[in-house]
Amino acid sequence: MKLFKTVDKVLARMGSSKATERAYNEPLTEDIIKKVPGEHLAISESGGIWAALQELNGYVFMELLVLDTAKIKTFKGCTLTFMGDTELVLKSDNTEIKSEFSDMFNRWLTEVSFEITKKDLNYIKKKKYTQMRLDFQKKSLLFDAKK
Repeated sequence: MKLFKTVDKVLARMGSSKATERAYNEPLTEDIIKKVPGEHLAISESGGIWAALQELNGYVFMELLVLDTAKIKTFKGCTLTFMGDTELVLKSDNTEIKSEFSDMFNRWLTEVSFEITKKDLNYIKKKKYTQMRLDFQKKSLLFDAKK
């Protein structure tokens, strides 16, 4: 069994999504969650979303860290939807998004930047959402809001 797990890990690093699911299906522990920088916004069975704010020349950007078993690679950007009574949809600032495998977290780590307004920031800070969905290419990752 250990041999198959090792083969799955090698295949996962080469980009096989099915091998990634088989090899890294352990849930995240509290120790791992505490090591991720930023504010923990959302969680799923296999990962979560963390965010930090950055201001450049009067523009506010939300720097997102997505930790998941899914590898993201796109040249068309992605959208982040905050779902609740009302929806907030943000389009990524950068179009090229590529996940890097993190041995520390045993998951794919994806960094995405979104330009946000004060109104958007207020919506996020007041936690007016119950779920978050990250859409890229023809795939979606669904996360529950962290309360």
